[in-house]
Amino acid sequence: MATNAPLLQFYDPNKLLTLSVDASSKGLGAVLIQNQKPVAYASRALTQTQQQYPQIEKETLAIVYGCNKFHEYVYGRRVQIETDHKPLQSIFLKPLHQTLPRLQRLLIALEKYDLKVDYKPGKEMYLADHLSRSFLKETKEVLVPDLHVNDIHLISHMPIAPEMYAKFQKETANDEHLQELQDVIFDGWPNEKSELLHSLRPYWTFRDELSVIDGLLYKSNKAIVPKALQNEMLDKIHESHLGIVKSKSRARDVLFWIGMGQDIEDKVKACGLCAQHQSLNAKEPMLMPEIPERPWSKLATDLFEYQKQHYLLVVDYYSKWPEVMKLDNETSKSTIDYLKGLMSRFGYIDELVSDNGPQFSSLEFKRFATEYGFKHTTSSPSNGQAERSVQTIKKLIMKSKDPHKALLDYRNTPLDIDLSPAQLFLNRRLKTSLPTSLPLLMPQNINNREIIKKLKIRQRKAKTNFDKHCGPELKQLKQGDGCVTEETVGI
Repeated sequence: MATNAPLLQFYDPNKLLTLSVDASSKGLGAVLIQNQKPVAYASRALTQTQQQYPQIEKETLAIVYGCNKFHEYVYGRRVQIETDHKPLQSIFLKPLHQTLPRLQRLLIALEKYDLKVDYKPGKEMYLADHLSRSFLKETKEVLVPDLHVNDIHLISHMPIAPEMYAKFQKETANDEHLQELQDVIFDGWPNEKSELLHSLRPYWTFRDELSVIDGLLYKSNKAIVPKALQNEMLDKIHESHLGIVKSKSRARDVLFWIGMGQDIEDKVKACGLCAQHQSLNAKEPMLMPEIPERPWSKLATDLFEYQKQHYLLVVDYYSKWPEVMKLDNETSKSTIDYLKGLMSRFGYIDELVSDNGPQFSSLEFKRFATEYGFKHTTSSPSNGQAERSVQTIKKLIMKSKDPHKALLDYRNTPLDIDLSPAQLFLNRRLKTSLPTSLPLLMPQNINNREIIKKLKIRQRKAKTNFDKHCGPELKQLKQGDGCVTEETVGI
């Protein structure tokens, strides 16, 4: 008999210990094994709520159950876990914050144990498989609080308008493709990609990141958009007429669907308004200013005109965070007043870079710089931070019905270092019109050294790409040399 010697043996603390677990549709099974022989058995029924879990959560719950049941055996020592659910191998190797939100509660319950999860085909796990199907009719152990789907409220995980949330739920339920995906998530993924429906194979490489919460599907914390809502989301993604790269970065930060990148590219290319305002090719090599060590240390500023109104633009060299203000007039006093307003909100600066316009070259501005303790550096327009930002911001204002919303989207769109100006400047994402889960809106800890390293790499790449379209470096002009200039006309 399996419950008597010589098959059942005593526990030996000096020998390797294996915990073999399995979950069926209605029960859990666990068995302790040493020397290929059982030491102890356990099984239990799942509650009605637990029976509704996706298979990956049931399999994780089986590990929690086995560790709780055999706590005296497994606590304080290395334990090998055997499971027939292969995605658990990679999940247990990830940091906790990178796992599915609903799995995190289960994984926290296992933090006190030293576990190594290994995959073993189900046909070789006779004991655990049998126990999970011939389980005891008892559910009295409280492994973790039940994960009631209805307890995951709208505001707590997807803070968007109730109407839009209901729309996402309805269209997800009506989307045949996503329902097939949901069935696989609940029933469990096959062992081989070839066993999947062809339409679901693109999800194979990140299958352990997929979850279902309150009728919505997520890839990690990013909402998966049903087919019926993809065009509407494309309109929102491009509503501020950002370019292809920026639109992709903005969308990939919070949303997901298969083929989203190509859909965004097609959307931007088909936009007539964007086509009318394409940039001219660059002609001069890019200069590489030194990157400051922190946000709001070194700023670039410039004035521009739009529809007979004058604006002051200020850009942070570190985070690329832009500030735009409409000026009452073009005097030094008006410019100084607005710069003082910015410093009252964000603090004093170390250096301000501008051109040699009369607003910045006046004695009044020199006194302002001395009083507020910053270095004022003047440069030609080719020292590009402010000039490039003027081009970008002016086009956003020209193309957008709501300039404030366009600036919000620009500040919240990741740069090619995977962080947005808002994250670099404020250490958090900003809430926008795109549905964004609460974890993505929380403050973040950012490694400043790593950021500076990435910004320098980004700067070098930008210069390399920019200079490909430039001619030879221009000779330095001398006094008396003839030259032709291009007049910039205000819009």
